[in-house]
Amino acid sequence: MIYFLILTLFFLWFLKITKDILFWFYLWQLKNYHIGRFLSHFKTEAGKKIINNWIILLVFALIVRFAMDNILIIFALIYFCYCLYGSISLILKRFKKPEFTNKILFLLFFCFLPLIAGFFLLIVFLKETIILNKIFLILLLIIDLLIPLYVSLIVLFFQPITVILRNRIINKAKNKRKKLENLSTIGITGSFGKSSVKEFLKIILSESFKVVSTVDNNNSEMGISETILKEVNETHEIFICEMGAYNRGGIKLLCSIAQPKIGIITGINSQHLATFGSQENIIKAKFELIDYLPQEGLAVLNWDSELIRSGFKREIANIKYGFSKEDVWPENIEIKKDKVLFKTCFKNGKPIKVEANVVGSQNIINLLGAISVAKKLGMDSEEILSGLKKIKNNNIFTKHKVDFIDFHYSSNPASVLAHLEHLKLWQGKKIIVMPCLIELGREAKTIHKEIGKKINEICDLAIITTKDYFKDINKETKKAVFINNPKEIYDMVRANYSYDGVVLLEGRVNEKVINLLKK
Repeated sequence: MIYFLILTLFFLWFLKITKDILFWFYLWQLKNYHIGRFLSHFKTEAGKKIINNWIILLVFALIVRFAMDNILIIFALIYFCYCLYGSISLILKRFKKPEFTNKILFLLFFCFLPLIAGFFLLIVFLKETIILNKIFLILLLIIDLLIPLYVSLIVLFFQPITVILRNRIINKAKNKRKKLENLSTIGITGSFGKSSVKEFLKIILSESFKVVSTVDNNNSEMGISETILKEVNETHEIFICEMGAYNRGGIKLLCSIAQPKIGIITGINSQHLATFGSQENIIKAKFELIDYLPQEGLAVLNWDSELIRSGFKREIANIKYGFSKEDVWPENIEIKKDKVLFKTCFKNGKPIKVEANVVGSQNIINLLGAISVAKKLGMDSEEILSGLKKIKNNNIFTKHKVDFIDFHYSSNPASVLAHLEHLKLWQGKKIIVMPCLIELGREAKTIHKEIGKKINEICDLAIITTKDYFKDINKETKKAVFINNPKEIYDMVRANYSYDGVVLLEGRVNEKVINLLKK
């Protein structure tokens, strides 16, 4: 009987640590296996909660170590319930797991192999002689405690191997790219707006050229290399390459793979300041794209960005776009709920009347960047306008006669403020649902206070889904509430929206909330 109970505890424990192992691999994958980004997670509220849970487990292990044998059964039952809860979460899929790529499967194999082998031997050798004692229970607790370290060591131990494999893929991509002599690459980087400019540019240029681009947010060295190896071929004329990095030298590496002739910087702010270390490092990192361009290349710059204006030093052909009226600028602007209208003016050339199905005034700048490049590549107004008509608005959906603006993939200070400003077009109640922003370093408190001021000016209700900088937002407004349970968020939204109002879903809002609202 005791043997059966111990096996049951062990089985539940194994399910529980399986869930934990998958979570820690998820976190490493989410942070792109970047140590700085991984460690910065523990400065967030979610990261602090992980540390607190680990401390509680450590205290529990110490209590068990010094507990009297006659009350050990109580602690065993408590731990049994703890493991049961973790097992249920695994079975019901109420946990975060990684995308099962070849790399993750490889790491999981080497992670579970020693665990399974060790405990199989333990059970076989102990058989009926095993009894419920401190040694067995403490062993389970110690392994439970060490899982985060164990998974991290597995990741870091195999990092040299994955780096070797990564470099092989990168070199293959470089060799293939060199052979594509007729391919022109357009590199796009910046703290915000990269993906939007990429998508707009791809749609417009496809009217006149055979175009291929990186997909979604696959803007790392592996994402770009795999795009070149799998998607780019001899028939393509233009490769639009979104470039993202978290430290100095990152953009330079991406440039060595994609070999851009045109470089677009969409804007620079404090995004990822925590990993770059300083604003100066961010500026220098983004300008690695411009520094890499050949002398006959072209720099396309959002001249409204003060940090771009101060960082641009190179003597190279350039286009400066924005409201500053340098080379390309907008006039006669009209912002509607689901589209923008404006006249694109050129320093040299006839203006183009633009009507595009995009949400928010911030997309005027993004469209200007795309139009600037299209014009430079020789496209006429009719071709550009034909491409603009094909841009689809996927950000607004309507349920129960309420408009929802879905920007839940966005997580940038500039975007949050622009999207909040857009809510002014609605007459009814205005609600925003968003988590606090991360990786902003020492600028985080100031930025969240600014967001709080904008919420106070525009919104009737703000539902903040993480605690990290909730206090800083709440210092500027009493309209913010903290809720992190998806069902409670849904209920709060349903209880407060009005039929002529709007709900903005901003940042990495839980998918369960999105799904509930779309039902």
